[in-house]
Amino acid sequence: MMTNRNGNHNPSAASADPLRQMIRAACEDAIRSALNIADISPRRLLSVEETAAYLNLSEREVYNLIAAKELVGVRHGRRLMIDIRDLEEWITIHKAA
Repeated sequence: MMTNRNGNHNPSAASADPLRQMIRAACEDAIRSALNIADISPRRLLSVEETAAYLNLSEREVYNLIAAKELVGVRHGRRLMIDIRDLEEWITIHKAA
């Protein structure tokens, strides 16, 4: 049983933690849905499609950046992926003054 500062029983205080958990879960679901991602946890490697969305470029432009050696691709079998750290470095280098 939860009590407030005056020593009175406060039934809403006991339900605050589950309510906060529900709100947090709903917010995380909304963010995942809005960003079209399955998991909020950061991944280090992104597909070319994800990289294009991340940089707001076309997939062809991402392939061109890799061909020009402005970005480094990581091969896993036939899949070509890009390290998110390389993307952050590329963004930092190409920021407009």
